[in-house]
Amino acid sequence: MRRAEAVRAEWDGAVDGGRRFSVAGSWGTASGVVASAPVRHGFRLGRRSDQAPGTVALVAPAFPGLEDAAPAVGLDDALAAGLLRAGCGVARVLALDHAQPGDVEAWIDAIVDVSVAATGSARPALAGSWMAGPACALAASRREGLAFVVLASAPSAEVMARRTPENEDDPAWTESRTLRLADALAAMAPLEAVCMDERPVLVVGGAADGVLPVTHLEAWRAALEANQRPVQAIEVAFHDAFMRPVGPGAGDDGTGLGLMAHTVEQWARRALSRAPARRAT
Repeated sequence: MRRAEAVRAEWDGAVDGGRRFSVAGSWGTASGVVASAPVRHGFRLGRRSDQAPGTVALVAPAFPGLEDAAPAVGLDDALAAGLLRAGCGVARVLALDHAQPGDVEAWIDAIVDVSVAATGSARPALAGSWMAGPACALAASRREGLAFVVLASAPSAEVMARRTPENEDDPAWTESRTLRLADALAAMAPLEAVCMDERPVLVVGGAADGVLPVTHLEAWRAALEANQRPVQAIEVAFHDAFMRPVGPGAGDDGTGLGLMAHTVEQWARRALSRAPARRAT
């Protein structure tokens, strides 16, 4: 089985028996599922199989209509697999009906409301890939008590939206839905928002990419470090932003997604082991 298919299969296998949720707001309606790690010998990665997960991480839903929607799904699968392996409950949206299609602020409101609905009494965490990454950074500033935040191959909207004399007249600034979204997100300052609270942040991405160069990862790391916030930035060598291998004759068997899932798993295990217990209310 290709690595990408194996990563997806981990999520599909965890969904059976997952807790369903739904939520509505002025932004529209959403429904999804909270899945738990597979049971191993009566225990779920350190927790009894009849116990709910102590932390539930929402893998944030993507903004509709982006050019790179298909490869970004693989990133979300890798995020989910890694978090499940670490013993974290994982929430994903199965259906999202936007009352205001194209409204970026409404999308971020939806991420916050879905996180609240999916988390229940567990401790919340947020994870986002590609353009949902900066949206998660903004949503994180509106969610107290987060166990952690994971940004996977997430552009810095401020960097992506930056014009230069060489490209300022490029029609892509108006024709590309992704670049228009980057403009809108940049105006909300996700680099500032991600620094508002102190909780571990993982920034992970491909090291060899022309569309999303390392300057994006460095922007996240520099902002967090400048504000004395805990952050780890990890580059996956010889892979692009969507964890596809880069180089002459490179065949994509999904190894990059497997590497991302492993990276997220190892980091999340450490973050969860250091996270204080959530107080009962």
